[in-house]
Amino acid sequence: MAGAQSQGSAVTDYLISPGEKGEGSSIARIVSEEDTRPKVRSTNDYQLEIDRVETEQGAYGSQLSEHLVGLGITYQTEGEHDDAIEAFKRAMHVNRVNEGLYSLSQVPILERLIESHVARGQWSEANDRHQYLYWLHRRNFGTEDPRMLPVIDKLSAWHLNAYALDMGAGLFNHLISAHKLFNLAVDIIDTNYGKNDLRLIDALRGITVSNYYLATYKGETEPSFQLRAGSEPTSAEQKARLDQYITNSYNSGKRAISRMVNVYANNPDSPPWAEAKAKVELGDWYLLFNKWQSALAIYQESHDALRDGNIDQTQIDLLFGQPVALPDLPLVDSSVVEEDEENQPYVLVSFDVTPYGRARNVAIIESMPEDNVRIRSRVRKALKLAKFRPRFENGSPTLTTGMTHRYLFADD
Repeated sequence: MAGAQSQGSAVTDYLISPGEKGEGSSIARIVSEEDTRPKVRSTNDYQLEIDRVETEQGAYGSQLSEHLVGLGITYQTEGEHDDAIEAFKRAMHVNRVNEGLYSLSQVPILERLIESHVARGQWSEANDRHQYLYWLHRRNFGTEDPRMLPVIDKLSAWHLNAYALDMGAGLFNHLISAHKLFNLAVDIIDTNYGKNDLRLIDALRGITVSNYYLATYKGETEPSFQLRAGSEPTSAEQKARLDQYITNSYNSGKRAISRMVNVYANNPDSPPWAEAKAKVELGDWYLLFNKWQSALAIYQESHDALRDGNIDQTQIDLLFGQPVALPDLPLVDSSVVEEDEENQPYVLVSFDVTPYGRARNVAIIESMPEDNVRIRSRVRKALKLAKFRPRFENGSPTLTTGMTHRYLFADD
C-alpha cells in the first residue's frame, strides 16, 4: 500500500491487485501557432508512402522502416495495437536487413513494440522484447559497461512491476531477475563512478524493494512452480537457492538502506535532508519486520535531525505530516495495468492510526457492489495487518483520526 491521507484531505485510491520525458538565417521568422503545430498523418498517408518506397526500392528499401514506424505510432494513437505490433515487427525486420542484426537503431522500435504488447496485456511477448532489448545492448557494450545502466534500469523496473502486479507465469523469476539487475547496476556504478555516487541510490532502493518482495513471497499460484517460463520444474538444489534468497532478504534489504544513508552522508552534493530521509526508510524497514522499538527510535532521530538542521517544514511534512502506509514502494507503477475505475469494485473505509503505526477503529463507509461481503472482509483483514509510519506532532509520534481511503479491486 502507498501513502495515506490525513483527516479532511481528498480520498486516496488504492489498487489491490490479483493473488503490481529558421534554417541558417540569423533572423528568425515569426511563425503562427498553426505553422508550429505537428502535421498529422493518417494511416492511409503512411501506407501510400510505404507502397511508393516498395515500388521504387523493393521490399527492403532503406526508407521503409521509417514509414512503418510512423504507421505503427499512428495505429497506437488510435488504440489499434494489434495493427501497430504488425507494423513495428515489419519495421524491425527491415531495419535489421539494412542496418544489421546488432544495430541499436532497433531500440526505438523495440520500445514501441513493448508499449503495444503491454497495452494488449501480452506479458510474455513484452517480457521477450525486454530481454531482447537487454541482449542487444549487452552485445554492443558488454555486461559491465556504464552505457548498460539505462537498459538495466528499464529491465529491472519491468521485472519488478511484472512481479508486483502479478503479470502472468514465472513470477519468482521476475523477482530474482530484478534483484540481480539492481545488484549489477550497483557494481557498475561502484566501478565506474565511485562508492558514494548518487546514482547508486535508485539501484540500492531497487535492492530494498526486491528484498521486501522476497521476504513476503508466498509461492507461485500455478501447481508446477518453474524457475523460468518454459523450463522444467525446479530441482531441490534450485529450490534451496531460492530459499536462501528469502532467508537473506531482511539483512540484504537493511544493508542496502544503510548504504543509502552512507552515500548521502559522504557525498557533498546530497540534499541537506537526504541522509535523514534515508534513515526514515531504514525505520520503515524495521517497522515492516515488526521491530517496533527500533523503528520508532530511528523515526525520532530522523525527525529531530531534520528539525534541528533547519530543514524546510515542507520536507519534514512529506515524511511525518501524515501517516504513510507501508511498504512505500515508489518503484512499482500500478498504472501499467489500466482499469475502468468508474465500474471498478471498491471499498471506502475510515480508520485511525496509532503512534505505533497500527490501524484502529476501522469502519466501512461504502462499497461497490454493496452486497460484496468478500471485498469488505479483505479490506478489514488488510488493515488489521497494515503498518503505517506514524504522523509526528510537536516532535513526537501521535494518534491520527479519521483517515479515509478507497481501496480498488482489480479482479472482482
